[in-house]
Amino acid sequence: MTPVLPIQELEARSLGKSMFLRRERYVWDQLQRQKDFLAHANELLSAWRAEVEDLRLRCADMKAEVATAREQAAPLAARIKELEEELTREAGEQNTFRSQAEEVTASAKAIAGQLGAEQGAHLLTKGALAEALKVAEELE
Repeated sequence: MTPVLPIQELEARSLGKSMFLRRERYVWDQLQRQKDFLAHANELLSAWRAEVEDLRLRCADMKAEVATAREQAAPLAARIKELEEELTREAGEQNTFRSQAEEVTASAKAIAGQLGAEQGAHLLTKGALAEALKVAEELE
């Protein structure tokens, strides 16, 4: 014969099984959530990897553009330096010409002064000669 369990014991066993089934259901639900979370995280990681690769390619392209720009800028920088040196040289020559022009102007003014004095002396001599000639003509 099968032993008959009292109702309280049956209720206790039923409650234990019910709690076990609830815990098991909770564990399975948590496992499913974790799987979903992992799948979503993997999708994000895959998207980030693609973005990182895209950024790496862009970076490589930018490095190539920078190298090309530097190659193009080098001759321009050299030309700028040449022009700056030429400008410095031209400014020096201009200063030299200006100094020479000032010297020539001063010399011309001095010569003009001398010529004026000589002309004055010449006019005095001419006047004196004219008077001497006049006196000589009157004496004759």
